[in-house]
Amino acid sequence: MKDNPKILIIEDDTDLVAAIKKILESKGYNVVAAFDPDDGTAKLKSENPDLIILDVMFGSRGESKGFDFAQNLRLDKDHSSVPVLMLTAINTEKPVFKFSPQTDGEYLPVDSFLDKPVRSEDLLSKVEELLRQKTSKWQFWPEKKN
Repeated sequence: MKDNPKILIIEDDTDLVAAIKKILESKGYNVVAAFDPDDGTAKLKSENPDLIILDVMFGSRGESKGFDFAQNLRLDKDHSSVPVLMLTAINTEKPVFKFSPQTDGEYLPVDSFLDKPVRSEDLLSKVEELLRQKTSKWQFWPEKKN
């Protein structure tokens, strides 16, 4: 693992981004933020992060652009190996939609999920785990994992 891994946060809640950024920077991580998936794609290419923290829903209409970003990332051969930690309020707001990277990777190829609101201890633990992992288990998506 690099001395100061770079983490890209793609999240439209500016207060949450500020809080996550403060938590991660206090542990020595370099943090870059994007507030929508289009900006996230640009920063992915310019910053080459070691990890992406990605929201599911964006905008007041709750568009599920995080799904599209995750799928497009896996099809981008230059960046398909970057692990993704997805943040979601869907599991708590709409418990009928329980996401799991073990069962849902075929259509949502992310490495792990955390429910909002995120506890700092849980966030740091997941970030450390995914940085140790180094490459996404979905880097060759849409091939099926055995």
